[in-house]
Amino acid sequence: MHLKNLIVNYSVLGIDPSFDNVYRQKLTFYRSQRGRRRTKSINKRLRLKKDFDSEIAYAYASNNIVIKHYIEENKSVPLWALFEVISLGNVGNYVACLNREDKEKVADFLNLYNSQYDENVKILEQSIFLIKDLRNAVAHNHIIFDCRFRKAQNVAQNLKATVKNKLHLEAETNFDILFDYLALLMIFLKESGNSRSELNSYITDFENSVNILYKSTEEIAHNKEPLPYSVYNLIIGERFKLKLNKLKE
Repeated sequence: MHLKNLIVNYSVLGIDPSFDNVYRQKLTFYRSQRGRRRTKSINKRLRLKKDFDSEIAYAYASNNIVIKHYIEENKSVPLWALFEVISLGNVGNYVACLNREDKEKVADFLNLYNSQYDENVKILEQSIFLIKDLRNAVAHNHIIFDCRFRKAQNVAQNLKATVKNKLHLEAETNFDILFDYLALLMIFLKESGNSRSELNSYITDFENSVNILYKSTEEIAHNKEPLPYSVYNLIIGERFKLKLNKLKE
């Protein structure tokens, strides 16, 4: 929610906050592109407009009070109201279309932007899409322990480097274990201003779940012995304790 608010705030700063106006003035990342990339960016921007119109229509049909008010008053829906009803995936699509300057402002506010790894400031949209995959899997009660929910074939280099550098890890994260997602979420929560106690409670919950996985031999292994390290490491990842301590620090 805090990330949504940041995106909205920087998008409408000093301008009319209606989505129609923001679409014209701020969703202009395509202008910085050339050739096929420009065409791809324009197509993405057009699809976004279509998706947002569909989200507005659905919200209106579902009797969303705020959306109904603006539609029936023949007014353009403000961006903040639209962000209340759009999917997390469309938040990522919005950021992908946002102009470079505002992307950089949000990323800088969160201490996430590094031009060395991220020339086009893609860290925000890439993070949102990764988190979206996990969120959808959890919401639909899908299997998540082996990260099969991840849709992207390859995780962007700048995203892996960001987690590595933030946690001072020796190796980059590949987002093939759940710890990597926890680390990314903790980075966003910390930079968004969440308290130390809140962050520690999330990490403790995760650590307790890992301990239960290893110790609950009656449920995990028929021979009532601890889960074999080979299987445990496939799920949790190698050097888990070291990574967890880095995250705590």
